[in-house]
Amino acid sequence: MKKMKSLCMLSTALTIALSGNLLPAPAYAQTALSPVPIVSSSSVNHVSSSYLQSKNWDVETKTSINDFLSQYGNHATSYDKKNKPYAVLDFDNTTSIMDVEEQLMIWQLDHLAFAIKPDKLSNILQTGISPDKLMLTYGANDGSGSQITLKSAMDDAVKDYTILYSMGAVKKAGSELSPEVKNSFAYQDFQAKMRWLYDAVSETMDTSISYPWVTYWFTGMTPKEIFDLAYQCDSYYSNPQKGQTWTVEKYTTPDIDGSSTEKVTISFKQGITVTPEVKELYHALAANGIDPWIVSASQVDVVRAAVKYFEIPNVVNVVGMTNKLAADGTYINEYDYNLHAQTQGVGKSLSIEKVIRPLYHGQGPIFCAMDSQGDFNFCTEFKDTKMVLIMNRQRKDDAALCAAIAAFEQKKSISLEQANQNNDVKYLLQGRNETTGQLWPEQDTMFLGKAKTGFLSERALNAVNDLDSGMSIAQMLAKNTKLKDYPGYKTR
Repeated sequence: MKKMKSLCMLSTALTIALSGNLLPAPAYAQTALSPVPIVSSSSVNHVSSSYLQSKNWDVETKTSINDFLSQYGNHATSYDKKNKPYAVLDFDNTTSIMDVEEQLMIWQLDHLAFAIKPDKLSNILQTGISPDKLMLTYGANDGSGSQITLKSAMDDAVKDYTILYSMGAVKKAGSELSPEVKNSFAYQDFQAKMRWLYDAVSETMDTSISYPWVTYWFTGMTPKEIFDLAYQCDSYYSNPQKGQTWTVEKYTTPDIDGSSTEKVTISFKQGITVTPEVKELYHALAANGIDPWIVSASQVDVVRAAVKYFEIPNVVNVVGMTNKLAADGTYINEYDYNLHAQTQGVGKSLSIEKVIRPLYHGQGPIFCAMDSQGDFNFCTEFKDTKMVLIMNRQRKDDAALCAAIAAFEQKKSISLEQANQNNDVKYLLQGRNETTGQLWPEQDTMFLGKAKTGFLSERALNAVNDLDSGMSIAQMLAKNTKLKDYPGYKTR
């Protein structure tokens, strides 16, 4: 019988199973939120210390995180084991390099892994989109300058899918496709149109529509079937001997004379990994008595599969995008708002408040990790947050404002202790090399498909100037945020 240890988490008793077994779902979990696989720290070979040691961390970032662990971890005199602190980390492009759900989309398209009946696909693709907005256009990206409507691309995808389904090429678990299927117009057009629609819906729709849209691709699958599909995808695309390329690829509609189908070209990034340094961070947080949670805008079972496959240690649980289940236990194309808000933007803060905060006597997260706009709310709003780690992607959205704070604090030599004494958060920047899938010891990032590194966007530099002029962090964020309903810095 495997050894077990109990984790007393306030009024909720949880039990962690070691070596890849499952953590029983906490009180909030419904059927759709199956338990997250937990990896013990002992099973992660590189972990040997309760502090960050890797030379691939930026020196300022590593030193500051270790200071944080010393000041707020279980070795500090102020630590209250009856009132444990917790951390919330984003997943895509924060915990991982690249986007785990976007990579799974490619796996689905390359293997035709769908459980949708052809006569249901049109309705599923149009979920949440009003008829007038179906006529919105988005660039074909093929160099012609032409614009394609969402409706025409959806109609083409449905027609292609119907042909592929009749050929027996579509299977719930996917398959290795025959040359006949791969060389067919229907297959190549379907790939291009579906991946193009993902970008088109994202760019033309409100995030409340676009974020759950891709999760509807899993309609008809059970949570376990999605988990297994994602695990298989991760094991392939993270392996340099198989699918890992760290390149920019593309799909293109075949150019066939006489075809009435509109042509599109769409590019996408190839590659997925979780670095040893990030796993070291999860271990260090837990080793210092700080519970690590993941809150992700990706579908919850997809993230849980990544936690399992990449052996991310000590994850308490995952809160992610979750649809409702039919009576037969398969997902339908409807988001489950009864469980929690959509886990993007302010929805991440709302989900933390509903799901996680009640387990910790009403405390907000003490540590957060982020990379983009969807993380801005939860990484600026909670009064209890002491430190935020930013994976630097030279963003132009509101994540740029957080990067600006990090750059300003470093320029002014503001330490964690000084920032917290001023009731501010200490923000940190960490760079990486996306062409190799690795962190590196600097704050600049080498972007996939680019020849030069990037540091701060113009928007971030302007925000630094605002801070230099004497604005407080709260004033700078209020002035510069793109959000119309931003509740404000340290307001939760």
